Amino acid sequence: MSVLETLPSCRRKSLFALGLGLACLALAWAGLANHWPISDHSLGLLAGMGAGAVFSAALLWFMPDSGGSAPKALMRRYYREFIPAMLAYVAVMLVWKRLLAWVQLPALRLLVALLPALLVFWVMRAFVRFVRDSDEMQRRIELEAGAASALLVSGGYMAAGFLQTAELIDVPSKVAMLWVFPALCLTYGIAKVFIARRYR
Repeated sequence: MSVLETLPSCRRKSLFALGLGLACLALAWAGLANHWPISDHSLGLLAGMGAGAVFSAALLWFMPDSGGSAPKALMRRYYREFIPAMLAYVAVMLVWKRLLAWVQLPALRLLVALLPALLVFWVMRAFVRFVRDSDEMQRRIELEAGAASALLVSGGYMAAGFLQTAELIDVPSKVAMLWVFPALCLTYGIAKVFIARRYR
């Protein structure tokens, strides 16, 4: 038995996410340093994915192993639904701004503009189905983490609105709106670690 096989499943996933994240960061750095013919938007997206994967690796490392609470069939279905949706989202975001600049017809432009959001809804559908079919303990952890993240992000967003009204900060509205969902996911991941450790 290898050393890797003796690790809990969460830590094995953590090492995989760490490797993936470091590979993305290395590619972004190499593209920037060697002046590869890749747009700054694509390099930024690659670097962001790398940083996100490294952060996910840290969360997974401290997450208690929950392999026994979710049936393998449920996890397989979740990955089968989640991974294609996330890969489609990443692929679309690599070309989204160029596609949006290229399309001029209003109806088609509306469809292109909303395409990333539709893919996010596909990701959310996979998550909702996973939570719905999980056992009672796993569902409780997921729902508590979701509630905590929703309260923290909405409270932070409201506080930022007050600071913006007082002219103490100046954040463009399109930036603020685009960062709500990523902030929710980030806060959910952190909250889930603490909540899961309390129950395991």
